[in-house]
Amino acid sequence: MNLSTLDEHLFNYTEIEKIQLKEEKNINELNLPYALKKVPKIPKESFFLEGNIFINKQQRFSYTPAHTHDFVEINYMYSGSCTQHINNEKIQLKKDQIIVMDKDVVQKIDYIGEKDILINILVHENFFSTEILFDTFKSHSIFSEFLLNAIREKSTSNNNFLLIDVSDNETVLSLLRNMLVEYINDKHFKQDIIKHYFSIFSYEISRILEKETWGENKGSFDKKMLEIINYIDLHYQDISLDSLAKKVKFNKNYLSTKIKHELGKGFFDLLNDKRLSVAEKLLLDTNMTIADITYEIGYNDPSYFYRTFKQKYNLTPFQYRKNRPQ
Repeated sequence: MNLSTLDEHLFNYTEIEKIQLKEEKNINELNLPYALKKVPKIPKESFFLEGNIFINKQQRFSYTPAHTHDFVEINYMYSGSCTQHINNEKIQLKKDQIIVMDKDVVQKIDYIGEKDILINILVHENFFSTEILFDTFKSHSIFSEFLLNAIREKSTSNNNFLLIDVSDNETVLSLLRNMLVEYINDKHFKQDIIKHYFSIFSYEISRILEKETWGENKGSFDKKMLEIINYIDLHYQDISLDSLAKKVKFNKNYLSTKIKHELGKGFFDLLNDKRLSVAEKLLLDTNMTIADITYEIGYNDPSYFYRTFKQKYNLTPFQYRKNRPQ
């Protein structure tokens, strides 16, 4: 199968769809215990036997009862439309829109019909610790922050989902279609190729969200905010509020207040986030001593690094390294 035959494949009836169309009822494929629990949790073991990404078509001619899950889910409306309810908020998902859902949201989907092709992309939390995606999810973007918060057990994020219109972005649509074809064809290196597609997809979504946030015609201070973020990103090892203020030609106190107001975090919070994200990568991907990592990321006091790291990840650096995926 290739892109030219993708439509035909997706619109063909599956065996489940034939039953649901004939009997006019929902087939509980996963045998979720609705009789015992009003909102059961979908076990992730059902999906990730082959790798960290699972893709499928939502079965048509029925509704999907309320459920929850402990993985990130991305729904892509390939054709038609559908109505979803996320934590009791009603969302109308239209063609070429995607919705990205956090772990543990309560989701249900109203009846979808003949022309409604909804694609589910499920992503295991282990996926986000792989090396190829490190830069993607440490890029100070809205999308990357959402995904990182979604996989942390004790996230303080109040975001439950992101609704994104990609109808005018042929690059994103092409990436989604290619991921679909690759997954359906089930050839050797499938998961590796999809991983690369997903990495590029994440960058493209970040561009869309940042454009929406900053706008195309924002004032000079918004451009300064982007310059500030990039400067912290590049000079995190030895930067200070004083040196940043001189670089961007702002009064130090004014700069501190503006960063907090515009970005929702203070300068030192942004700096610590960057340093700890680099430390996380070094712990996972190198055998550097924790003392060497401390100085490499710009801290002079190992005990301060230990406290700060544990506060963010709920593990000491040693525990985090010990628990890294093998």
